[in-house]
Amino acid sequence: MRRILIAGCLSLCAGLAHAEAAVPDAAFATGWLDNAYLGRYRSVVAASERLDASVTALCAGPDARRLDAARKDWMTAALAWRTMDGAALGPMVLERTGRRADFRPTRTAEIEARIAAGDGVDPLNVAARGLPAAEYLLWGDRAPQAQLARLKTPARCAYLAGTTTQLVADLRAVDWPLYRGQLNGAEAYFRRQMLPEAVGLMLAGLEGTIRLLPRVADAERDAYAQWRSDSTRAALGAQLDGFATGYFGADGKGGLAALVREQGHDEVNDTVARALAASRAAWRKLPQRLDGGSAAPARKAFTNAVAALKRSVEGDVADALDLSLGFNDSDGD
Repeated sequence: MRRILIAGCLSLCAGLAHAEAAVPDAAFATGWLDNAYLGRYRSVVAASERLDASVTALCAGPDARRLDAARKDWMTAALAWRTMDGAALGPMVLERTGRRADFRPTRTAEIEARIAAGDGVDPLNVAARGLPAAEYLLWGDRAPQAQLARLKTPARCAYLAGTTTQLVADLRAVDWPLYRGQLNGAEAYFRRQMLPEAVGLMLAGLEGTIRLLPRVADAERDAYAQWRSDSTRAALGAQLDGFATGYFGADGKGGLAALVREQGHDEVNDTVARALAASRAAWRKLPQRLDGGSAAPARKAFTNAVAALKRSVEGDVADALDLSLGFNDSDGD
């Protein structure tokens, strides 16, 4: 049944490839998975486990030192997630990992209602759990100094602990061994779907990078992703890092670029590299505080650069590999 579900997932999220589209062999497909995806996945799972452990310690004896440790571990886990989200892959779509781990904006009223009732995390309600919910409970709304006293309430800290424990479970639910076995099997179906699926999800990751910023130029601070922890800028950089790993590989050799090169399109890799470098240069010019009129030119330059990178992938890369992408912006969740 899981094999059928993953096959259906890949068909839906990948689009159709031309008959002459490049199809990676098993060695490339599994090597790309190992090099560019599984390392990032292990990092986010390990970071989330550390966050869960630090929250458990915080709830056992709330104090300023333990709260600071939990906040630091949240930051590490959140940025590891952003790196994973920068270039996702099929099993994550099947499990809806993005919605489970990173539903935004978190529904604070629902969180408060469950805490007041003494209820734990609802495993069916993605809107009141995950990294954004934990961020709210650790920093609050514009009142980070008040959170230690609030977390001394057992029901509140228990909800935070339930959130981080559920996060670990949601991340562990991704069945990479099954997918790797499918890529390594005699049946070429999964390898044929891998390219349009992965490229489509890279595009979703780049669009997701842009959407971490509000579309309205004069938006309030709370319209920015990860605003409570003041980590929006870091999140943007981590998303770009995730794309870079997916496309160029963790070592700069084992990513999709190797297949593009094998197909005789070094110039396409050069174009993508230039667009990525321009995006990173624009990111470096972003101020730490991104809201406000003074940051508007830098925000605009960054979103324009990432949009140009996205156009290069959906145009140059797709053409080089003869891919027809059935892509939409929701594919990445």
